[in-house]
Amino acid sequence: MNLLSSISLFIVASLLPLAVPVTARAQGSSGEPNARSADTPQTADAASLQKKASEAQARIRANKDDRGALMRAIKINEVPLAKEVLLRNGFTAEDLENAKITLRTGGGKGGEDELEISATCCDPKEITIQRSLEYFTK
Repeated sequence: MNLLSSISLFIVASLLPLAVPVTARAQGSSGEPNARSADTPQTADAASLQKKASEAQARIRANKDDRGALMRAIKINEVPLAKEVLLRNGFTAEDLENAKITLRTGGGKGGEDELEISATCCDPKEITIQRSLEYFTK
């Protein structure tokens, strides 16, 4: 009986290393640890893109020429002009590559013209530039 137990233990011990990789691969293809690691770069990219949008917004508000150019781009719906302004204010060509850029004119808030730049990432990458107007006729 003792010999049978030791043979069984030997067989189980020799097969155990074969069972572990199969289990690990099964978890890797459908388990959550890999899904989270795939989301981490996208989350970082999204945070980086939004940070650039906020920084560009502040720079554009401070620069009268860029602010005027961006307001004009929105008014005439000229995306290439808006891209030029974004490139001068912190965005890179890689940031804008394959990005959907939306230019919006919003309703009045009862004050000066305001610009708001927001960005979302990935697949598709979107950058929205909104101008809120005191009056629609501006």
